[in-house]
Amino acid sequence: MKYNHDLTDDSASSLLINDSIITHYDSCLSSDRASSVTAITLDNYKCTDNDVHLDQGSSVMGSSLNLVNAIMGTGIIGLPLALHLCGFWVGLLFSVLIAYLTCFTMHITILCGLATQTFSLVALCEKLIGRVGSHIVNFIIFFHTAGTAVSYYLLLGDTLPGLLVLVFPNVAFLADRRNVILAFGLLCTFPLSLSRSTAKFVKWSAISVLLLMLMLLGVLIRVPYYLPARQNIDLEVVPVSEDMFKGLAIISLSFGCSQNLFGVYTTTRNQKPSNWLLVCFMAIAIAFTVNIVFAVMAYMCFGKNVQANILLNFPENDPGIRLVKLALGLFMVLTIPLCMHPCREAVMLMFGININNPTKKQHYTVTVGVFLVVLYFGATLTSLGKVFDVIGGFSTTVLGMFR
Repeated sequence: MKYNHDLTDDSASSLLINDSIITHYDSCLSSDRASSVTAITLDNYKCTDNDVHLDQGSSVMGSSLNLVNAIMGTGIIGLPLALHLCGFWVGLLFSVLIAYLTCFTMHITILCGLATQTFSLVALCEKLIGRVGSHIVNFIIFFHTAGTAVSYYLLLGDTLPGLLVLVFPNVAFLADRRNVILAFGLLCTFPLSLSRSTAKFVKWSAISVLLLMLMLLGVLIRVPYYLPARQNIDLEVVPVSEDMFKGLAIISLSFGCSQNLFGVYTTTRNQKPSNWLLVCFMAIAIAFTVNIVFAVMAYMCFGKNVQANILLNFPENDPGIRLVKLALGLFMVLTIPLCMHPCREAVMLMFGININNPTKKQHYTVTVGVFLVVLYFGATLTSLGKVFDVIGGFSTTVLGMFR
């Protein structure tokens, strides 16, 4: 999207948000001294024929689904463990608090971008904390998105090989998790990762959310078979300890999406702040509902025995859980490209490449390079729990602090 910095006094320009092309936001900070309240007002919009038309952007629902796809990931698998580490009731309280803060800060981040005329998290940080700070944030974005994509591949390796062996028992190639990760990475996620715009992910995000719902439905259907007697369900209350902070890190990971905000926002059709707030609210509402229902049901089943990957707690021969694993594996395949988008931009910024208009050679070279690095670590690492600790405890928390 092109942002025109010329101003206009056209009184009809305020209608351009709904009726024409959005290219410029003249964001004015005004302070009401009597009430000491600072407000952000938007006016002076201008368009040119070369800019993105409204019918090429995503709708509210489409942008919400893109955000849900960016939010949801391996964090949901670790949430039952987080409830165990934090204690059931404290874990639920943390989940509500983090969901609220995430929705609030997603909205505020975009308003800050409008106010400073910056449309990437790194550029915004440069405006607010200087060039050194922006370089630090850019590296953390790279580390976080690359690490998240690696964790998706690890989860893919935990779920799909066992299912594929059942379907193709005589194909030894599919029994090796590394082979499965490489095959799905090269044949499925790589082509999707080549896209320049997140607007093209809308249909895939819709499929991803559908897979999430199928996964949740499968868990809800099978969990009653594993629930202990009511009197044996222990809703833990634990003392403050290092483990509680590990649980908090996993919960933070399950709602983190700072790196995707501007990518989703700039491809949203109606870019009014009120419309963006609706996008944020819908995305968080969907993500929170899926996260909490899944976490509570799984925790009640296994309590203190939950693993970092909760699906490993279920028997391998359960047909319902097999379908859940299949849905989760396909969800991971469709979610990785949304991680690759900000990861690629972070690498471009490291090498001084213009992220708004890279050449085809630059775009494909960086995409292939980043993808191969992520795929290598995804195929060689095996500990999902340690990845949770590193991503959730470090990069997600630091990104949330800057946001």
